[in-house]
Amino acid sequence: MYDKMFKRVYKTIQEKKLTAMIVGPLIKAGAVAERFGWKSFRRTVFNEIHEKFGGSIRLFIAGGAAQDPLVARGLREFGFCFVQGYGLTETSPILTLNRIDNFKDDSAGIPLPGVTLKIAEPDHLGIGEIWARGANVMLGYYKNPAATKDVFEDGWFKTGDLGRIDDDGFLHIMGRMKNVIISKSGENVYPEELEDLLNRSPFVMESLVYGEDDPKQGESIAAQVVVDAEAFIELAETRGKEITPELMKSVIGEEIASVNKEVPPYKQIRKFYIRDREFEKTTTQKVKRFLAQKKS
Repeated sequence: MYDKMFKRVYKTIQEKKLTAMIVGPLIKAGAVAERFGWKSFRRTVFNEIHEKFGGSIRLFIAGGAAQDPLVARGLREFGFCFVQGYGLTETSPILTLNRIDNFKDDSAGIPLPGVTLKIAEPDHLGIGEIWARGANVMLGYYKNPAATKDVFEDGWFKTGDLGRIDDDGFLHIMGRMKNVIISKSGENVYPEELEDLLNRSPFVMESLVYGEDDPKQGESIAAQVVVDAEAFIELAETRGKEITPELMKSVIGEEIASVNKEVPPYKQIRKFYIRDREFEKTTTQKVKRFLAQKKS
């Protein structure tokens, strides 16, 4: 939702060329103004954007999935207060949270009072499974001692998520353990990282990255993409072309090539497929990855 919202705001600004020319300087001025205590500067100068959302938004908060850091920062630059956190139903349901005045846009924040985290068996980059304990952690699954035993070890709840904790105590989520792709060189590839990069494209509405068996190369990195229809309609009108499967494949191929330039070779996307409908999602709007991969 936030991705779509930010893209729409940014597109509207770009369409108004004069407005686009002054937005950059105003954003920089906002940073200076806040440094000197003028907290309402950005909200004042970007009042028109705020009015589009009713004019009374106090706080945007995300917790269902990791937010693209550029979107989080972009919304804040327009004067919106934005924070994100992390947790699970089993932890009632939050473990970490960025604070309004103490945050990192590429992190899930710092632990709540009473919550202790640790990274189990971290690799050379400090990444491992996130374990948690605290009064908010469940006692166990109802009438299911076997499942309870699987997720607890020495009093620690094993989240099934991978992450690292930086020197300032902020938790950085890398993704679900079950989604990790092991490259031919033995390096871990986190699909969520590549999905964030892909979703920044104006032509991509949503994407899913996963490992696909390749008879010649072993497991290769593949992506399924749902295109943004409005962006293609605008492109076709600008170029005076008809929207065809070939045009979409060419444009998305260029976008993937651009993403591949930003990452090392072992993370590069080797195959892609364009979907004709959105991904099936859970009630909390998380993509049902297993179902999507079966239909690739």
